[in-house]
Amino acid sequence: MSPHGEAAPGSSPARAPPKPLFGGCLSCRIVCGTGLLLVAAWLYQGPRSSMKRGIPPSMGAIAQLTFAISEGRGGH
Repeated sequence: MSPHGEAAPGSSPARAPPKPLFGGCLSCRIVCGTGLLLVAAWLYQGPRSSMKRGIPPSMGAIAQLTFAISEGRGGH
């Protein structure tokens, strides 16, 4: 390698690292993360409102709560 940081003759230039999908912009991450959190809150409220009225949860309600929690974790 030469003292000026240039590549030696005959060597191939270094490849640039691959660009992230969709450019990795911060505003896109904020919008998508907020969307996931809002979807999780909406999914979570359905079974919770019936449970607050005293209706015991069904297996579907428990599955929906679990899915909503996992969605919220993805938006974190």
